[in-house]
Amino acid sequence: MRSLVCYVLILLSLESYALEIEGEFLVGQGSDELTVIGTSDFSRVQPVFAGFVGSHREVRIHYLQMSSREIDAAVRAGLSSDIDLVMSSAVDLQVRLVNDGYAQQLDARFDQRLTWRNELIQLAVEPVVTIFNRARFPNLGTVNSRRELAHKLDGNEVKNLQITMYDPAISGVGYLLSRQDLIQDEHFWQLLEVLEQHDFRLNCCSGDMIDQVVSGQSTLAYNVLESYVLPRLANAPELEILRFDDYQLAIPRTAFVPKQANDADLANALVNYFVSEDGQKRLVPSVRLDVVQSNRGGGPIKPIRITPALIVHLDESNRRRFFSRWDAVVNTP
Repeated sequence: MRSLVCYVLILLSLESYALEIEGEFLVGQGSDELTVIGTSDFSRVQPVFAGFVGSHREVRIHYLQMSSREIDAAVRAGLSSDIDLVMSSAVDLQVRLVNDGYAQQLDARFDQRLTWRNELIQLAVEPVVTIFNRARFPNLGTVNSRRELAHKLDGNEVKNLQITMYDPAISGVGYLLSRQDLIQDEHFWQLLEVLEQHDFRLNCCSGDMIDQVVSGQSTLAYNVLESYVLPRLANAPELEILRFDDYQLAIPRTAFVPKQANDADLANALVNYFVSEDGQKRLVPSVRLDVVQSNRGGGPIKPIRITPALIVHLDESNRRRFFSRWDAVVNTP
């Protein structure tokens, strides 16, 4: 176990790679520090961290919030041994890091559906939905599939709607979702062509897209994280969710213990707590692992499978082919 004096060393190790830290948070008052880097908004993981330090009074969790691309770069640049756990929603980047040898074995055997090589573990799952502003487009709620959405938006009576989605060029999650849409739906490019006929804007983040739909700046946002939408519904009566019948993607939020981590034992204890009954209850219901079995409307939830196949679309030649087609369809400034 190490003491809090490592706090400055951690920051210096990250700053030496000119990485961008979005937020820095502390939970607990113990003398043993467990340092986690992750993509999740702190408010989403704080209840789990609080539950863990409540039963481990000697521990204090130091959480550094970063983008998925920054985390990937940090790991590849060489993490300080003071980093104990790496959490990210970019499951493809996580699989590649584990495949490239940056993780160590977890100290427990988990359900095979939750882990890959017993080094990468799924802690939560993020269903993905489409949202719209019913005041701007009141008849859109009858749409049940992506093909119906394309048909509705392609109608002569519908002109110049404001539509937004993730920019796959700047968002790791956006690229992942677009590639998964291609796997699930051979008509993805046709849907994109229809979206692009309108006032089509690309975005970095679910939160920004939801804000735009709530304000009326955008009529529709395709592919946003449902857990960010649900808290907004009570105060945004014009906001409505589309859960398509054809399929509903869900992104696994995963974690691994870096090979050089000083406190692998504590990191493993936190992982075990995350997937425990008490840990899962501290997450919002919409991202718990059992949401896959829930009856929530729309078609079956399809969590993105944690397999080496995710690495294929990260290959540079595959990315070039994707963006060549993307750029031929999307002409946004």
